[in-house]
Amino acid sequence: MRRVHGGAVAGRPREEGGGFEARQAWQAATKDRLGAAVAGMVEPGSRVLLDAGTTTVHVAEHLAARGPLTVAVLSLQAALRLADRPGIELLVVGGRSRPGERSLVGPLALRTLEALAFDVFVMSIGGVHAVHGWSEFSLEDAAVKQAGLGQAARTVAVADATKLGVRAFSQVGPLDAVHSFVTDAAAADPATHPGGPRTLDALREAGVRTRLA
Repeated sequence: MRRVHGGAVAGRPREEGGGFEARQAWQAATKDRLGAAVAGMVEPGSRVLLDAGTTTVHVAEHLAARGPLTVAVLSLQAALRLADRPGIELLVVGGRSRPGERSLVGPLALRTLEALAFDVFVMSIGGVHAVHGWSEFSLEDAAVKQAGLGQAARTVAVADATKLGVRAFSQVGPLDAVHSFVTDAAAADPATHPGGPRTLDALREAGVRTRLA
């Protein structure tokens, strides 16, 4: 909660510095709904690159029922969700585990991605802005996302509505760098998410298929 004039409203953990453990319970039901929607967009038999993040852990849970799939993961949490699941060939992308996030980053992760090709990249994101496009709070995470964009035939970005209208520290790419975007229905409500409707309009104008789950 955070104090405002006349009362209090629900706050949200800071993306950078809060760490995965501090954020994983935030809007868990919403993120699980987003995870199910994204997993439903992945065809059985696909080669999938799954990004790090709290929302993509929920994607991993639902992907387990979409096999057969080859899934390369960029987080230790997603690896735990998919390990030993029938129909899932799991690849853990090499790299350094970023403290607090357990996302796999660094030169080894980048070299591994350069040697692979994917049908779909499921990308989480720190912010998406109508003018400034997709961005991330960490330089290292942004570099891995850029590599993923270059190695996938199709990219599905996923984020809860609080990420719309946000410009994070490091740019990942312009709006049209991805093919589809999945977020929750609250993104269309200007009363709760002032940057949401404008960002959704800009995404559609850029040719990005948007889905409110």
